[in-house]
Amino acid sequence: MIRKFRWIDLALLPFGLCVLFLLLLGKLFGLTYKQISVVFNLWVQGAVLALSGLAPFGIAIYKLLESFSVGWLFLAIILAIYGIAYVYAFIKMLQHYHLPFNDAFDLCVMDLQLLAKKWHTTYQMVNLLIFILFYLILIGVNVIICYFLF
Repeated sequence: MIRKFRWIDLALLPFGLCVLFLLLLGKLFGLTYKQISVVFNLWVQGAVLALSGLAPFGIAIYKLLESFSVGWLFLAIILAIYGIAYVYAFIKMLQHYHLPFNDAFDLCVMDLQLLAKKWHTTYQMVNLLIFILFYLILIGVNVIICYFLF
């Protein structure tokens, strides 16, 4: 029986490449796949995202100190709230996916599988959407905000 091609199957190739990348990174640092997945996908990516969310606030403070104006003060306050939201989300994520590594990894997989079921797609596709696409979109938005602030 010939299996019908589904576009969703295209997610398997980039997902496989991501798994290979994590396996190699784990080997480099002496970590198992579960450990490196938690460290890289949750801790590193989460920290980078939280810091990128704070970056616009840092630029607004720099501009405020450079030449004080009520506009820059107001914008700095708004961007502080924006950055705090990123940091808050990171802290909540860390609390949700707490150690030990195996528990954090298994809970993350379970959450991704639940989302896959709700979104009528595969675990691999949800993983790519969240840890690649959504992550890059949020980083990109923060880079664009910083660009326009300069």
